[in-house]
Parts: sequence; C-alpha cells; structure tokens
Amino acid sequence: MKPFKKCPVCGGELEDKQVEKLLRGGGNTVSMKVSAEVCLHCGERLYAEEVVKSFEEIRGKLR
Repeated sequence: MKPFKKCPVCGGELEDKQVEKLLRGGGNTVSMKVSAEVCLHCGERLYAEEVVKSFEEIRGKLR
C-alpha cells in the first residue's frame, strides 16, 4: 500500500519512476538510481522508507 494517493505538496497525481539521487558528504558525491513516487504536477519525490535508510547509511560512509 502506498502512503499517499496524491502528492502531499500540491495534490497532483503520483507515478512510480526511476530517478537519479545525488548524495554528498565529506567532499564526495554518489549518484544512485532509485525508485520513487514522483508528482506529475510539481515534481515532488516520495521515497520508500527502506530507500531513505539506504541514503542515510551511504551518507554516513561518505563523512
């Protein structure tokens, strides 16, 4: 089940997409391709909890 049926920012429609996420830390940058719910109106990205946890782990290693 998706946590949101509509964009929490503008109320637009959400669509599953593969997006590029840049993570920076300690002078380093990592580029990742991840799945996200993307608003077709405003472009807001919503990431699954496990994806956000992976961002935090990687940022911790970049410091």
